[in-house]
Amino acid sequence: MLRTKALFQGSLLLLLILINSVSGFSQTMLEKKIQFKSPVELSLRQMLDTLSAQNDFYFSYESTLLQLNKALETEQYSGTIGNFLLKELGNEYEYKELPGYIIIRYAPEKLDLDAEMDTRFKTVTVKGHIKNIRTNEGVSQASIYDKNSLASTLTDENGYFQLKYKKLDSSIWLTLSKENYRDTTFLLMPTVDIVAAKENRSFRYLPGDSTTRELEDSYLGRMFIGFKQRLQGINVGSFFAESPFQMSLVPGLSSKGMFNSQTISKFSLNLIGGYTAGIEGLEVAGIFNINKRDVKAVQVAGIFNLVGGSSTGLQVAGIYNSVYRNVNGLQVGGIYNHVRGDVKGLQVGGIVNLVDNDAAVQIAGIVNHAKNSNHFQLAGITNNASQSAGFQLAGISNISGDSVNHQVSGVINKANKVNGFQFGLINIAEESDYSLGLLNFIKNGEMSLSLSVDESSFTHLNFRSGGRKMYGILGIAYNLRAIDTPVGIEAGFGIHLLPNTKFSLDTEFVSLTASDFISISNHLQSFRLFPGYRFGNHLRIFAGPSLNFAFLDPGKGDITNGWNILKKTTSNGIYRSFGGVTGGIQVLF
Repeated sequence: MLRTKALFQGSLLLLLILINSVSGFSQTMLEKKIQFKSPVELSLRQMLDTLSAQNDFYFSYESTLLQLNKALETEQYSGTIGNFLLKELGNEYEYKELPGYIIIRYAPEKLDLDAEMDTRFKTVTVKGHIKNIRTNEGVSQASIYDKNSLASTLTDENGYFQLKYKKLDSSIWLTLSKENYRDTTFLLMPTVDIVAAKENRSFRYLPGDSTTRELEDSYLGRMFIGFKQRLQGINVGSFFAESPFQMSLVPGLSSKGMFNSQTISKFSLNLIGGYTAGIEGLEVAGIFNINKRDVKAVQVAGIFNLVGGSSTGLQVAGIYNSVYRNVNGLQVGGIYNHVRGDVKGLQVGGIVNLVDNDAAVQIAGIVNHAKNSNHFQLAGITNNASQSAGFQLAGISNISGDSVNHQVSGVINKANKVNGFQFGLINIAEESDYSLGLLNFIKNGEMSLSLSVDESSFTHLNFRSGGRKMYGILGIAYNLRAIDTPVGIEAGFGIHLLPNTKFSLDTEFVSLTASDFISISNHLQSFRLFPGYRFGNHLRIFAGPSLNFAFLDPGKGDITNGWNILKKTTSNGIYRSFGGVTGGIQVLF
């Protein structure tokens, strides 16, 4: 009922909202005029979404600071978008316009600046005091930066600061930023200056990203990202500057100072390590790279890379790579890779690869893990896909929580549904047609225990298990005659040519090793064709011909019977091929 009402209201809203562009090309989004009249109660969320869709821009805001589900104050309105926001939200919010965005920022307080500037030998020194306009008290930990040079600093506990940097001209724009305060820009120039320098640096607005806080709160983030850089990110928020080059010794000691964490560079050189907003080119570090947002092209670090956004291109670390969003390209970690989003490309880890969502191709020395492995996993020990997997190849085990195409391992494979084949000593699945192993536990398959006798007087006790098409064979054999090697162990595989019918037809390849467990070993390989007939649900009799090949120890008697095809005796042993018949009974379960 509620959903139907919401759909009705949403549809009605789209019919009633009229967007009227009354100005020319240069009109801003906040100045655009709108009018609406709605007979139904509309929420602030519905109104913002409709305005955004109708005018080809986005609202950017912290959802926890807005009452999005509250009803609008008025049922009808005619005026600009800016005045509508002011009417609905009040003057405690700041409204900014950037290409493609209207930014709604909670800023009930305002900043004021008292400053003096001194220019000597092309060096500018600005000393000042930042106050709260309402209370006239100093504001601590506020950010002050020049958008041209990206020189920046923070106020002390009483609101005082000193900013010193080289500049070719003496007129500067100082921007003040602080959480819950309105951004304020001041023009400072001596009396001899009549024109301020034009700002020519490129800036970007990138909507808020929760992964930045996660990165800074991580163990490595807490260890290497300083308190002042964290405050800088909180104060300046989603505004980033572009720079062709930056160089750092450690985070905070760089060519851009503390503003480095708000700078997106083309080339970044971190002698020990650095903390930047992002890279669109090449970044190299002696020990570590930490990036608040995206990295594109090439990133290389001696020990670790920590990326709060996505990595596109090549990422290499001597020990550890951590990406909080997606990887598109090649990621190589000497020990460990961790991606919290998707990997579209190749991930190579010396020991472990971990992907929280989907991974294309993973190669690891020990362990691969992904929510969904879309193509291929190769691991020295184990592969794990919590939902689905393509092709898993591992030295010990493969596990897929739901479906998998193919699994090959040295010991065990496990999945819910197998679309292709499983190959391993032990295979476990709910649904599988082609499970090839000595022990197969397939819910929709077949398991049986059989007792049979062949033409050479070997009595066989065999356990057969597998899927609907293929199965494995494991058993023991005992020869009823007095021979040197009466006890044998056999293993093989079979194919259900006519499965799940009253009349069945199976073909098998089995290898039998008979021994006295001291010095004599005889080997027999058999191809068998078994027609069978099932009585009820749990009993089947079978009998059929076989083609056999024997390799017997020299100096001993021939332990085989049947119809001779070819026999040759040498000093190395007896080689014989012969036909035979095997028959017995099976208990199905």
